[in-house]
Amino acid sequence: MAFFVDANVIVYAATEGPYHESCVEILQAIAEGSAVARTSTAVIEEVWHVELSGKAGDISGLAGNAYTLFAPLLAVDHEIVGAALALPTSALGATDRIHVATCALSGIDTIVTADADFHDLRGIRRVDPLDEQALRGILRASLG
Repeated sequence: MAFFVDANVIVYAATEGPYHESCVEILQAIAEGSAVARTSTAVIEEVWHVELSGKAGDISGLAGNAYTLFAPLLAVDHEIVGAALALPTSALGATDRIHVATCALSGIDTIVTADADFHDLRGIRRVDPLDEQALRGILRASLG
């Protein structure tokens, strides 16, 4: 079963910080075919926004590389936006609600993200990239 990769995993893999190594490991596993993961057009837009803003330093080409790695991307369409709008009120912002709806409508029950706002959601399991045990489990499970 594939898991969903949030934008922060992609950005943290390209920048220095406490999440760098684990996020690189995740993306390498996907690139090598030892893990199955998906992401959406909304995630690539988030990465591209950070790239173009310069807020994360020079991460030129990151959105394009992520686009290539995750192709084909999960689309954000009318049905997904409707499902996101229908989600109960929570701490999640608009784009994160789009991610939850994308997962739900794509049959994905796990999101890998550093964003703790996903932690207590019904129907979706959050795996923090720093949680080595949980990360190993989903990397293995994604192939089976």
